[in-house]
Parts: sequence; C-alpha cells; structure tokens
Amino acid sequence: MQFRNPRTERPFEWEFQRGKQILPVPTSGPLLLTDVNTMLQARLAGAGVAQVMSLGIGHWIASGALIDLFPDWPDETFPLFAIHPSRRHPAAKARAFLDFCAELARNGTPDGR
Repeated sequence: MQFRNPRTERPFEWEFQRGKQILPVPTSGPLLLTDVNTMLQARLAGAGVAQVMSLGIGHWIASGALIDLFPDWPDETFPLFAIHPSRRHPAAKARAFLDFCAELARNGTPDGR
C-alpha cells in the first residue's frame, strides 16, 4: 500500500531509520491512498503491507492484528508541529494541550494506542 503525498500527488517513499542511518525505499503497488485510517483499515482487512507510524497502533501490534515486519529498524521520525503566535506565550489551556500532545508523541497512550 502506498500513501499519496498531497503536494506532489506521488506516493511517499518508505523510510527506515536506525540511529543516524536512513534507508529510503521506493514502493509500488495497486493501492494508492490519501487517508491514513483507510490505509489502516485496508491493512487490517488483509489488503497488503503498509508503512504506518507506531503512534496509535500499539493495541493492534499487541493483539497480533498487525505485525512489525522490520523490528531491526525501530526508529521513527516525522515532522510534527504545534504553531502559535510568536509574539506571546500560549494561553494556559493551549500550553496544557501542547504538553499533552508532546507526552503522547513520546510515550503513546496508557493503553498502548
């Protein structure tokens, strides 16, 4: 399965990272998707192999519904940005939300999702 880059309209290359080593892998296949949830549901239905971030799929890995095919390449990096006006500090509610998101990105949810 491939995920379409909305800027280029072409599939993203798969990337595997281990420490500072990054291995880009071009992919091909009949299924080109634009929605992560659709990709995940297709994968759970047995439609093929997909590269998905580990964030949010821990329960499927634990149950065996999904399998990590490349455990020797465990590192994951992805751009994740929280944007707020630079002229001032974010409001307390926004700061609490940003802290929550940062913790979730670092450790996942308590139930492994």
